Amino acid sequence: MKKLDFYIIKKFLGTFFFIIGIFILITIVFDVSEKIDDFLDRQAPLNAIVFDYYCTFIPWLYSTLNALIVFLAVIFFTSKLASNNEVMAILSSGISFNRMLRPYMIAALFLFVLSLFMNHFLIPITNQRKLDFENRYYHDSNRVDLGTNIHRKLKPDVYMYISNYGTYSKTGYNFSIDQMKDGQLIRQFKAERLVWDSASGKWSAKSWRERSLNGLDESFVSGDSKDTLLNFRPEDFSDKPNLISTMNYFEMTEFIEEETQKGSSLVKRYQLELQKRTAIPFSIIILTLIGVCISSRKIKGGLGMHLVYGISLGLIYVFLSRVGEVFATNTNLPSAFAVWLPNIFFSVVAYFIYKFAPK
Repeated sequence: MKKLDFYIIKKFLGTFFFIIGIFILITIVFDVSEKIDDFLDRQAPLNAIVFDYYCTFIPWLYSTLNALIVFLAVIFFTSKLASNNEVMAILSSGISFNRMLRPYMIAALFLFVLSLFMNHFLIPITNQRKLDFENRYYHDSNRVDLGTNIHRKLKPDVYMYISNYGTYSKTGYNFSIDQMKDGQLIRQFKAERLVWDSASGKWSAKSWRERSLNGLDESFVSGDSKDTLLNFRPEDFSDKPNLISTMNYFEMTEFIEEETQKGSSLVKRYQLELQKRTAIPFSIIILTLIGVCISSRKIKGGLGMHLVYGISLGLIYVFLSRVGEVFATNTNLPSAFAVWLPNIFFSVVAYFIYKFAPK
């Protein structure tokens, strides 16, 4: 690499880490002011606050902000180069625009790989410590109800349904288990209520009915109460939304396969999270290219106008990300396509911006 490459990479990374450091510092100040009363009420020790919470909070915050901060950093320092006629001097010296892009792409690739590693392997480790601290000193539980109409696949050809489940009462209503064979129902067990007995570790079925079918033969039995040994527990009817944030790539892939086998209604949420861990870092490369192309031209208004363009495009990116997630959650839109939709759109935008960039 030549001096120009080192100069641009140094400016790029220096500006990026400075801006993201300022954002992280400001966020931590606001977070401390919001949570200080809870920390004092729970008597959280200072070393736990510093090392178990905020030192693990910083990687998560970095991962959340890095793509948009890269975009702003590129626009900021490239616009300054353009206003000082440095871009014009570089291009006038015989260096092509594509050659000038090379150090930008090297720096963007470095940040992409760093972010990819953090999202899939480092942040799950730090998130575990952060969540342990929050559960102990900030709030009691991060568990939420799964809701109504719960369907699960317990075994091959064995399916369970509960119309409604109460987390605190540990009671399910309108419970049924259907056992199939070759696509035909051979056994059905129903109960008006299914109550967990913590002392015995068993489920108790209330007002139960059992129906068995064998060809044309059919038998039917019922009763008021029956203890059952079912291969699920109360915690299986609630979701820890932050649990997946503590899993690395391999653990999360295996977890998604298990939840798919169970017929969990939350599989799409898990798939979205896994896809986001790669899609957001990849956007660093796309946004870097767009940032260089729109800010390397010297225009009236200079840095201010470049930042306006950059912030506008950043808001569109965030908007498309949210729209894609909503559509993937509530429709049959594939999770991968929903998460990668902003990158696909901005890749097209980057192509046209690059085509008309000053060369």
